[in-house]
Amino acid sequence: MVNGSLHRRELMRRTGIVGLAIAGGAFNASAAVQVGFGSASPKDWAKRPFRLVQTNLREPDVRDDARKVVRDIREYGGNAILTNIGGIVAFYHSKLEYQYVNPFLKPGQDYVAETIAAAREEGLAVIGRFDLSKTMKKEAYQAHPEWFMLNRDGTPRVYADIYTACPNGSWYQDYGLRILREGMERYDVDGVFFNASNPYGTTDYGGVNRGNCACQNCQRRFREMYGKDLPAVENFLDPNWAEYLEFQERTSDELTQRIYAESRKIRPHAAIMGRGNVHCDVLRNEVQRRVDRDPPEWPYQAGEHLREYAAIAPGKPTCATATAHLDYPWRQALESGPAHMLRFAQSLANGGSLDLYLMGDFDDQEDKRFIPATRNLFHWYAKNEAHYSNLQPASRVALYHSRRQDRWGGSHKSGREAEKAWRGVYSALVDQRIPFWMVDDRRVADGTTKLSTESYDVIILPGVTILTDAEANALDSFVRAGGLVIATGQTGGYDKLGVARATMAMKTSPIARWNGVEDAHGWTFDASQASSVALTGPKIPATGDYYRAELVPEAVNLLPRAPDQRFGPPEFSYADLGAKGGTEPGILSRSVGNGCSIHLPWHPDSQYYRDGITDHARLFGGLVEAFAPPAPVRLEGPGAVELTLMRQPSSGRLVAHVLNYSGQRNGLYAEPAVLRDLRLGVRQGASAEALVAGTNLQAGAPDKDGYRWFVLPPIRYFEAVVITA
Repeated sequence: MVNGSLHRRELMRRTGIVGLAIAGGAFNASAAVQVGFGSASPKDWAKRPFRLVQTNLREPDVRDDARKVVRDIREYGGNAILTNIGGIVAFYHSKLEYQYVNPFLKPGQDYVAETIAAAREEGLAVIGRFDLSKTMKKEAYQAHPEWFMLNRDGTPRVYADIYTACPNGSWYQDYGLRILREGMERYDVDGVFFNASNPYGTTDYGGVNRGNCACQNCQRRFREMYGKDLPAVENFLDPNWAEYLEFQERTSDELTQRIYAESRKIRPHAAIMGRGNVHCDVLRNEVQRRVDRDPPEWPYQAGEHLREYAAIAPGKPTCATATAHLDYPWRQALESGPAHMLRFAQSLANGGSLDLYLMGDFDDQEDKRFIPATRNLFHWYAKNEAHYSNLQPASRVALYHSRRQDRWGGSHKSGREAEKAWRGVYSALVDQRIPFWMVDDRRVADGTTKLSTESYDVIILPGVTILTDAEANALDSFVRAGGLVIATGQTGGYDKLGVARATMAMKTSPIARWNGVEDAHGWTFDASQASSVALTGPKIPATGDYYRAELVPEAVNLLPRAPDQRFGPPEFSYADLGAKGGTEPGILSRSVGNGCSIHLPWHPDSQYYRDGITDHARLFGGLVEAFAPPAPVRLEGPGAVELTLMRQPSSGRLVAHVLNYSGQRNGLYAEPAVLRDLRLGVRQGASAEALVAGTNLQAGAPDKDGYRWFVLPPIRYFEAVVITA
């Protein structure tokens, strides 16, 4: 007691996670549910759905009772803890000269050992966290300045007395591995997570862009590999920039493989968790707000991360950790419960496990309003784990994701606009209730992902300007075999380094080559004259860049341009009597082999992301309906929802998720309204169970299109429907 009152932290302990557990009530999860691993070993945590809680520890947190921290995680519903070991700060008394040791540790105290012992008692798996990218030891920099990043002005890359390591220097290449070796040999962890996945990061915690490293190590290696000097500026104005991006990719991958190989050698059983790297055992990304991102808030972060990572490393477990805090400068300000529930719903709907990221532990969360509903969800997930084991995508539509486009697209204007096109198609598919998955350009290029009509009916390329020859050949084979490709913008116009191609990359495209760009401001396309595809309209507006092209003889225009109409003053806002429409096609199609290649040489995708006009989204929905086989599932009824579809090969079941977005608008995540009168149509399935509601669903005979319709129970956050043939 202080002045007759409880210390704030003690008050938080007494009113913490256990006291809030009874609220929320959205999921039928019994308090008696086994939340650990049952008869399975925690060491096998990555081989089954897991429920991870990361305690990202601050230095003073070693004063906490590790047993209570771990017990709170178990009571919350977690069965795995991700906790700090070493790197920037060691949470044990290291014997290494340049490993900074937590100054709050008592003599002889080993907080890592305390946490592991507590986790073993509670039956939790332990994943150790390392961050090898920086050091607090100024002595390390003074003794070996060549180990660390150098700004262009010759000053070290330092923030708040923390020195950033150069990926080509001996801190990363040697001393960091010694830190890793000491920690992993000392502690028998079940997994290991490496923070700071981009060793060439240019922006510090303050949001200041420091540019790329200019140290002697980088200069030497780049010259050895490419025979050139480092770029003088960080963009495509420098002729060496394209090669430098490739240099970053190659050296980062080499470094990652070295770190992972060392980890496997020390602890062969420990699953390696990392960000977006094919060499990981578990792929993990982070979902949080970033105030420096352009608005509007992107509400699909978790689902996008899960789809992307599953495309990078098909078949490997994935998760998207939901950060409890808002952003780096506000780690003490917490995200809302509805935001977390939507993130978690997206994770489960796309085959990912649950993952919560805390600064400190549960007692440190001053705002506990997010805990009740998410705790109930963790317990519900434990109860329904069997339905989420080894899920695989069952969507017949794939969205083409290009890492190369993200990296090299900045060399040309249409490439710089690609993210808006991507988000527009992503949003359109969600709003058109079309389940979709992703394919990754790297896995297509190296042959890991086969673009087969056995897996997909449709592949959509939103402004993927850069296509390698290997990718183009794979897409051509997909079309000839009976697939449908839908491309937008200047897709396929540039080679692997962002250099304009003389002819179109895909030989099955209705476009032979690009002939220039025109401003489409004020244009409309005439949906009433569209052929082969049902659109809304009748006039579909266009603006921005329209890409003129030379067409192949077999190309067909499915959407003609309407006659021009003056738009001011209002007295003259009409098309001239008898005026004809323009010759610019809105939708081009070409039949090749057993399939079809469609190209929209403009950007209804980025327009939909900006404006939200349904006619633009309907372009994609209408094309899928017109040219692809019937979807395996359909959803009808009111409300802002997303539909996803997974399959469980071991049981033969389908798992459909319906996600409720009614509480989300712009950057606001409020409690969603309960949605009613939704029904799910299934082409193959005799019975269904709604897992959240805990009820069996009944359906009548198939309709004329072969769908059996199940009336869904009221949906608050999401519903998971298990469909049995």
